[in-house]
Amino acid sequence: MKSAYQNIVEEVKNLRGVEEAIALAVEREKEARDFYLQKAALMKNPKFKELYGYLAGEEVKHLGYLEEYRDKKELPAVSTESPSGQSFSPEFDPARTKVGEITLGDAGILLAAMRHERKSEDFYSELEKRAEDESQRNFFQMLSVYERGHYELIDSYLEDITRFRMQT
Repeated sequence: MKSAYQNIVEEVKNLRGVEEAIALAVEREKEARDFYLQKAALMKNPKFKELYGYLAGEEVKHLGYLEEYRDKKELPAVSTESPSGQSFSPEFDPARTKVGEITLGDAGILLAAMRHERKSEDFYSELEKRAEDESQRNFFQMLSVYERGHYELIDSYLEDITRFRMQT
């Protein structure tokens, strides 16, 4: 059985050019945006609403970058530097969090989100390796770094939940 990473490598190898890669990336970003919007709408815990709303907004930004490239046939003018931190940080205060407020389902959603972000990071990393020129490499590297930041943010939420559950 192939790993998720091996599947991504094979998928990228089979793409016929950067236009096809961009089209696939657009579809994936739309799926991620819809996933996060759906989860934000369902969450009762405000920190989860905030997290999923933030991630949906990030996917919309990525979608904009990709659509601009697709429509103008030139790479968008965006920073290719690594993001310097997140706009908010997860804080679960056990003293203010009611028992039962954080569920196993919440952790499962976080794991699904982490998996998506990791696959996206790997996808953009593979596109970076196969890029035709320096500007394309920088563009895909930037997207990969953003996805890594999202993965780490979600992981910090999961860590807080796990620590909280072990204390109860």
